Amino acid sequence: MMLLPAFVLGFAGSLHCVGMCGPIAMAVPVGKGTKLQQGLAFSLYQFGRISAYAIIGFLFGVLGFGLNMAGFQQGLSLTIGILMLLFIWFPKLFGKLGMTHGLAKYQSRVTRFMAVRLKSNRLPALLGLGFFNGFLPCGLVYIALAGSVATYNPFYGALFMAAFGLGTAPALFLVGFTGRQISVSLRSQFRKVAPIIATVFALLFILRGLGMGIPFLSPELGTTITNTETCDP
Repeated sequence: MMLLPAFVLGFAGSLHCVGMCGPIAMAVPVGKGTKLQQGLAFSLYQFGRISAYAIIGFLFGVLGFGLNMAGFQQGLSLTIGILMLLFIWFPKLFGKLGMTHGLAKYQSRVTRFMAVRLKSNRLPALLGLGFFNGFLPCGLVYIALAGSVATYNPFYGALFMAAFGLGTAPALFLVGFTGRQISVSLRSQFRKVAPIIATVFALLFILRGLGMGIPFLSPELGTTITNTETCDP
């Protein structure tokens, strides 16, 4: 399991994404109660967002499990790694493939659901606001989802995305709860770190797919472990 790397990916990339999610976090209607009450309300919003990540991670883990059972484990790992590198370093390529327009329409629908819940500070509305926030299009989330597919397990896929969501929580909590934007200089520093961490993820997937015979990192293609017992006559 790569829960710690998933958390680090979320933490390193959270300040990069705070430009998009930060205004939403600052607009969360936490009410005018005590700081503790406001903190609990904002925590509920965060819980909804992380829950959405976990559900998506579960579904992508199911996908990974199915592909693994079909014998595509090595090829899938290699494909994921290559696509991640392309997405990280050549994002405009995906725009040229006609994906931008479709994502814009999808984002518009999600934001409409969120807009309704921004008008209420009731607990179910806060939970729903965070939940739909988790479905907003985000390049960093796509990279994390690639990791959940590569777990080849629905449960681990959910845990992977939950760890990623927890990594993004501190920056959004700071912005939303204090009402202060993170400085541009600090965001720029983390902006440089996130692609490097994501690239390491991608290279690990490629290494696994190559089947170079390196234990745990890149096992040989088609290698199986068998136990044999011998009995003396």
